[in-house]
Amino acid sequence: MHNTLDADPAPASSHRPPLPGIPSPTVKIVRPAAIRSALRQAVSPSSVAPLAPTRRTVRVLTLAALALTVVGWLDLHQHYDMGAPGTTIAAIARAVPVLLCLYRPLPAWWLALAAAIATAVPTHPVSSAEPWPWAVTSVFSLVVVLTVVALRAPRRVLVVLWLALLASGTLLAATRGPIRVEELLPITILSALAPLTAEAIGSRGDAQRRLVLVEEIGRAEHARRALLEERTRIARELHDVVAHHMSVITVQADSAPYRIADLPPAAVDEFGTIAAEARRSLTEMRRLLHVLRQDADTGAGAGGPGAEHSPQPGLADLPVLIETAHRAGLGAHLSIADTVPAPDRVPVGVQLSAYRLVQESLSNVVRHAPGATVRVSLSGDPSALRIDVRNSAPTHGGRPVEPASAEADPDRGPAAGGQGLIGMRERVAMLAGELRTEALPDGGFHVAAVLPLPPADAGSAPSTPGVA
Repeated sequence: MHNTLDADPAPASSHRPPLPGIPSPTVKIVRPAAIRSALRQAVSPSSVAPLAPTRRTVRVLTLAALALTVVGWLDLHQHYDMGAPGTTIAAIARAVPVLLCLYRPLPAWWLALAAAIATAVPTHPVSSAEPWPWAVTSVFSLVVVLTVVALRAPRRVLVVLWLALLASGTLLAATRGPIRVEELLPITILSALAPLTAEAIGSRGDAQRRLVLVEEIGRAEHARRALLEERTRIARELHDVVAHHMSVITVQADSAPYRIADLPPAAVDEFGTIAAEARRSLTEMRRLLHVLRQDADTGAGAGGPGAEHSPQPGLADLPVLIETAHRAGLGAHLSIADTVPAPDRVPVGVQLSAYRLVQESLSNVVRHAPGATVRVSLSGDPSALRIDVRNSAPTHGGRPVEPASAEADPDRGPAAGGQGLIGMRERVAMLAGELRTEALPDGGFHVAAVLPLPPADAGSAPSTPGVA
């Protein structure tokens, strides 16, 4: 009879190639060096970094330690055969590691384990229903400390600590007869769940920190974008103002030979050069700001074709702005002192900035203080224009109203698109002025701005800007 087992298939199977698409199984071998390293880390006090204790964490663990002291004393006194002095010492010894674990995690763990062992050795349960070797309060102390340690310790160190706990319980149980698995099962399960609990707590903390970081980045990006948008808006408005003056220079230079009789040829050529340079500068400026207009202008309401030739608002338009705010439901009042220079003595750029400051202040009241009343005051002298806007605290029954700016300046849209104080500071800084904003004690808000004016002999600008 032929023996079918003569051939040894083992060598052939050992060299069989793996199936396509199926990875070969890998077996991780724990090397002795790794075991020795884990043991060294487990007994080294400095191998696990302490946590950064928060006020809430310290308060919670302090309350837990106090509760453990009281409940532990009652537990040992009622359910175990231990005298009052020993009960007091054991209760305190098991509570101290709960406080220490935040600052010295590994020493706190070994102290908790030693206190639990020292408590178990001299005690005898008053009935078979009481757990031993680990009392309920000992289990609480061990699990709390192990959970805190697990927030910082590597996994292999946790394995060493867990095995030390199981070995201690097993040896203690063996000293008093047969080992009862049901007495060791609770501490085995709870201590195994401690690292999982720590992992969940750590993951939640990491997620919260990432969320806070993302929110901070988002706020910074929003502020940066708001600043750029407001600068773009200011640049477009300055283009209109400067373009108006450049156009006036061009017209006056071109018409000078026809308006002034008997001009020498050299003067005619000079006026022609001035007109050509003004036109060239205007073209270059428009070319430079063309991208800004493309990015920001999305229609007539945002500065589209109609806005290209719209007059910029000035001081004379403030009463219309206040009246529009009234119609929108905002209690706004305007007062202009007699000391305010005449509009023809205030440059167009200063008038535009003053208008925008008042406009944005009204919009801020609409957004953040519904139902409040606003007082806008203008004062000044030949050296500066002063703007003061104060609003009262929002009323509980106040209803939010739509920003008045959208109707007051239809060609430009809303005042600042939510950029708030950013645009105010940009405009005031552009004019080398001063801006002060503060919350009032009564719940209101105060905005004060000082816009410098050029000397009277430096020339003045028309009170109403022309078109670009």
